[in-house]
Amino acid sequence: MLQKVHIRKTLRQLSYFVPVTFYFCLFFIGSSLCYFLLRRQPRRAGTPFHDIFILLLRIALYAGCLLFLFSILSVAVAWLYFIIKIKKRSVKFHITTKDFDTPYQPIELLLHPILRPILGFIKLRFVYDSGGSSDKIQLVEDRHSNWYNKKLEGFYDWKIENIREFRISAVIVYFEDFLQFFSLAYKLNTSERFYTPPQMQRQRALHARSRNTENKKDRIEEMRRVEGDLFNYKKFSPDDDTRRIVWKIYARNRELMVRSPELLEPYASHLYLYVSFYSTIEDADNEILEGPLLNFYKNKVWTVYKTLASQNAHVRWVSDQPQKSVSSSPNPSNEENIKHLIALSDWQGNKDLLNFVQTKNAAMVVVSSLTNVEQVRQLAEQYGREISFLFVPLSKCFGRQGFWDWVKWIFLQGEKITSARTKAHWATSGLRREIIRNEKALRKIIAGVE
Repeated sequence: MLQKVHIRKTLRQLSYFVPVTFYFCLFFIGSSLCYFLLRRQPRRAGTPFHDIFILLLRIALYAGCLLFLFSILSVAVAWLYFIIKIKKRSVKFHITTKDFDTPYQPIELLLHPILRPILGFIKLRFVYDSGGSSDKIQLVEDRHSNWYNKKLEGFYDWKIENIREFRISAVIVYFEDFLQFFSLAYKLNTSERFYTPPQMQRQRALHARSRNTENKKDRIEEMRRVEGDLFNYKKFSPDDDTRRIVWKIYARNRELMVRSPELLEPYASHLYLYVSFYSTIEDADNEILEGPLLNFYKNKVWTVYKTLASQNAHVRWVSDQPQKSVSSSPNPSNEENIKHLIALSDWQGNKDLLNFVQTKNAAMVVVSSLTNVEQVRQLAEQYGREISFLFVPLSKCFGRQGFWDWVKWIFLQGEKITSARTKAHWATSGLRREIIRNEKALRKIIAGVE
């Protein structure tokens, strides 16, 4: 079985470099059949009609051959020019992304120097470091460049499926003629990357209290108690109040110790937002869990961060994801880095909620339907007054599956539509039942501390 998959994958990769297209095969077969059928038609030899008809067939044949020759030469010249520039290490390729408010992610590409076939096209295919590849794409350019323009610059609206980072190990550059009959390809190795960022959604007002002080500039309306100071002890010094001496300690080890007073802190400059991607479900290959549900959660946590940032200028993002390199732009903002970190995030099962949340600093903790219920209950019971808990129910990703939704899927949408197929699988999966059971328990806990 594995050998068949490997053979199929190898054949698919080899098909990327076939120099003729499917259109050429159809045209060649159809033209050849028509030519030979016309040649076999019964005619009277030596008549003017016979001579003119044969002459017209020859003219059509020669014109077609000249057209094909012109097409293949224009493609070959551009292809050889690109190879020469590759050998001289003078080719540059760069990808950037920009903000968007549509279901498509615009990616901007720059590739130069490159020569366009006369009246032809340049198309691209991305090869990812995971081994997969994209479809063949053609850039939308602000203005159509002439064939002698040595720069390919434009954008492509990428259909968003998952909020993630795409690491590109190579890009296959195709040089095609104006008839799109010939396609010469060259594989350009690169290390570019781009990511589809999360999107803002509607969100009600959020309330969280700053619990960490990093400067003495921002005062709060209600002074907060500094945790832990009530039980801290230090050695007695002459300027300490003798009424704070702990005589039990003195009776035990003959050492004067004083209890540090509990403080009321009038400053709290920073709000720490803890976002948990911990999952109690170990089915990491579940396409629903790794696709729509993860995308839904990423959009929600980005919305929460943006909402809090609009209310408090000193929001600190804390995530349980491994440290990863983020934006490659020269001067990335903190917001841009966080957006990139969210795109890189995945469900994880190593760092649970109790080992992740620092209760002394946390102002808000965001949890999903996959979080361990008992751990949420333990934190809520101990720190429910100091920490705000925000629960993101993943079951809302698909909404309710009613009778008419099933009718539309069966008779109108069909099995080939990915979103309809995923929604149908979700409605009948055991994952849905497990998540809904978890959500009922989590809602009860969160409601009890609000």
